[in-house]
Amino acid sequence: LLHKYGLERKGELSKFAEAADSAAGPSSISPFVPCAASRIPYILQAARIGPDDVLYDLGCGDGVVLFEAARRCGCRCFGVDIDSPCV
Repeated sequence: LLHKYGLERKGELSKFAEAADSAAGPSSISPFVPCAASRIPYILQAARIGPDDVLYDLGCGDGVVLFEAARRCGCRCFGVDIDSPCV
């Protein structure tokens, strides 16, 4: 997965290398790697999220986990990310 989503995208991410807050920037400790869609149902099931819950996702990236949680579980969601292309 690291090769597919991180290393193969190095050229794509390099255009953001000048941004201090970017996943490709000088302050980054890791590149943005999206969550595999096939894993999301298992994540939500393990978390036992229900309609009365609020899901906070720090480093939410593209927010796909949050969208799926809202759709599948009916919960409220709040995502935080510093990478400008993701926000």
